[in-house]
Amino acid sequence: MRLAVKNLVVEYNSTKVLDEVTFEVLDGELTFVLGPNGAGKTTLLKAISRLVNVVGGSVYIDGKDLRNYSPREVGKAFAYAGPQVYRVLPSTVFEFLLISRYPHQNRLQYVESLDDIKVLDEVVNELNIGGLLSRKLEDLSSGELQRVLIARALIQKPTILLLDEPAAFLDIKYRIEVLDMIKNLTKNRRLITLVANHDLHLTSLYADRVILLDSGRVVAVGGPEVLTKELVEKIFKVRVEVLKNCYGRNLILPIRALD
Repeated sequence: MRLAVKNLVVEYNSTKVLDEVTFEVLDGELTFVLGPNGAGKTTLLKAISRLVNVVGGSVYIDGKDLRNYSPREVGKAFAYAGPQVYRVLPSTVFEFLLISRYPHQNRLQYVESLDDIKVLDEVVNELNIGGLLSRKLEDLSSGELQRVLIARALIQKPTILLLDEPAAFLDIKYRIEVLDMIKNLTKNRRLITLVANHDLHLTSLYADRVILLDSGRVVAVGGPEVLTKELVEKIFKVRVEVLKNCYGRNLILPIRALD
């Protein structure tokens, strides 16, 4: 499967937040949308999944323009997990997860089907969160909540997974666990996965493909090798070192801010 974004433009109050953004990604690849604060990362994910209005350009799934998809078809194709804003919901994890089956239910369906429960059980077992189902969202740790958010997205059975800063607010152990999980899910389920992120080191460690944004424009697209020392220092205004790990990957280590 191929996701193609062509000349995408988004404006807020007549100011371009995304300016002629173009790229293509394939299933099975973990793609990081990288950039400093204000680069347009979150807006790009929302624009791809029709959560914000687009004033120019198109999004294609295997050559079919997203404008030809019904809202229900979009809900089946895309799953978006944004920042952690769900703790205030007075629901259990089970209730919260089940809501994500809505795109697959018919208009006359008022209770969950056996298929809904089956899909939920499969994801819960795969992510090993069965012990959380009866707990309230407000009682979860940050790491537990992040797993629940990813589970909720997967229960939609999407082909395209859009994750906004999934490792934010986590300590390093849980960051690595969450990103390992996302990478394995992307490969095993042949998902198209886009992760908005500003962490240079984690991007260099996990990305199969990188889309580097700055001020709403695409600066570079390709494998992690496009993140050269010169380009990173220019965009992020930090001194970095680029080192090679035991697997032959280039790892980016921020050293200090540049004047």
